[in-house]
Amino acid sequence: MSELERQLTEALKTLSVQYERAQRRHSGQIEALQEYVGVLREYVEALRQHAERQSGESEALRTRIEWLDGQVTRLAESYGTLAATL
Repeated sequence: MSELERQLTEALKTLSVQYERAQRRHSGQIEALQEYVGVLREYVEALRQHAERQSGESEALRTRIEWLDGQVTRLAESYGTLAATL
């Protein structure tokens, strides 16, 4: 084996080791990003559920307000009728 062949073989080995290290590092980064995406998906789902609950609560409050408005209207009418008879 000539000196040039030996140098080329050594350079190829070095590049191969560097490539394997970079692959492992990138694999770790990809795995970390995938875990982060999973966490973000859970967070988004929690926010969606929270929004749905708030929407339901808002609807319940609207219904209650409408009922109370009706009660106040009837009470005002009753007082008006009572005042007219006095």
